[in-house]
Amino acid sequence: MRFGDDDTNIVMDSLRVLGLVRKRIDRPVVGRKAYTRWWERLRALIVLAATIVSLGVALAVVVGVTVLSLGFLLEQAIS
Repeated sequence: MRFGDDDTNIVMDSLRVLGLVRKRIDRPVVGRKAYTRWWERLRALIVLAATIVSLGVALAVVVGVTVLSLGFLLEQAIS
């Protein structure tokens, strides 16, 4: 390691944080060590469950508001 390499890394990291320089992309792992870690699978499962639940709640809200508004309009039309 030469003198100044660490300073260059600090500057480049700062520029990456600011979005002025592209992020460094890690090389993909290939071969025997190419597997999904257990915590990545757990995170994906949690995000999938949260997405399904939130979409279900949003759908229920839309259906509920539609039914209530149509019921209100029907009451107004009858009276």
